[in-house]
Amino acid sequence: MDFDMFKKISIMVVEDDSFNQELASAIFEEFENITMLRADNGEEALKILSDHSVDLILLDLMMPKMNGFDTLKNIKDNDDYKDIPVIVVTSEENERKSTYKLGANDFISKPYKPTELRIRVFQNLKIKSFFDIIKNIETNTDASSDQNLSDIQSALQIADNSQKELLSKIANLSQNSSERLGHYVALLSKLYGLDNKEIDDLFYSMAIYDIGLLRIPKDKLIKLDKKEYERHPELGLKTLEGIKETNLIKMAKTVTISHHEAWDGSGFPKGLKGDDIPIYARIVSVIDYFDELTSNRIYDKKTIRSVDALEVIKRDKGVKLDPQLVDIFESNFKRFMEIKEKYSV
Repeated sequence: MDFDMFKKISIMVVEDDSFNQELASAIFEEFENITMLRADNGEEALKILSDHSVDLILLDLMMPKMNGFDTLKNIKDNDDYKDIPVIVVTSEENERKSTYKLGANDFISKPYKPTELRIRVFQNLKIKSFFDIIKNIETNTDASSDQNLSDIQSALQIADNSQKELLSKIANLSQNSSERLGHYVALLSKLYGLDNKEIDDLFYSMAIYDIGLLRIPKDKLIKLDKKEYERHPELGLKTLEGIKETNLIKMAKTVTISHHEAWDGSGFPKGLKGDDIPIYARIVSVIDYFDELTSNRIYDKKTIRSVDALEVIKRDKGVKLDPQLVDIFESNFKRFMEIKEKYSV
């Protein structure tokens, strides 16, 4: 666990037992960038929050004056504090359920095991860092800036190494429903005959296959500047090349650079043709085309009915799209419609 990846960190231990306060502090004392704050009850914790920046809270439930339940509710109901990860100290299942409903982020039992506590704190700090980066991306008005590129790469690295489900938050920035797209792709991949590992990586790749769109100013996307738009596969590949390559990232690179190639060679950016286009990208091309026709995109708000989209896809069989995949898609159209109905807003 590399706590040095974070700058200065403040962890608040809310606990009325001084021994457990000392134990929690001792577990992190070797890390110079971590400051431990202590509160004996919820009232003290809220006072500290009003005076200090806190990155994570370790919260016991049984305390005088204000117990952990009330403290957690106060924290999660406050717009200034609600995004701070709270690890609740309990081993009781009913307490876990109750505090989870109040917004608890994680749980741990006492007595603290040093390795377990460090792992839970580290993982929750990474997730908090991820959401802080997402906010930076959302508010950065210069999509082509080095800072924007660095933020996107950092968010991707955290998500791939921590929780792949976080990748959907990146997809949301480019207004794509990665869950719907992922299930479309998983179905078409299974019907085609890919193995489970390939299907899983392809599912998560749908959260980032259009990552290059985040490197193009929104006003140019909204106006559908064709020249700028056609840069997004290469911009996406450049973004992915800047982070550590895992199986997922390797898959995503293939899809990102090639999903706009066409079966007849008329696509971009390389003009690949037929079987020279990787099968993963050919699968995504069918799904991306269908979804683009039937759902809003930042660069195109017009949509058509699903049955009409199927007719468009059939006309592009052997032109834009792999004929075999179009046949599979058409033969199983009802199953794709079930996915659309389930995962469309």
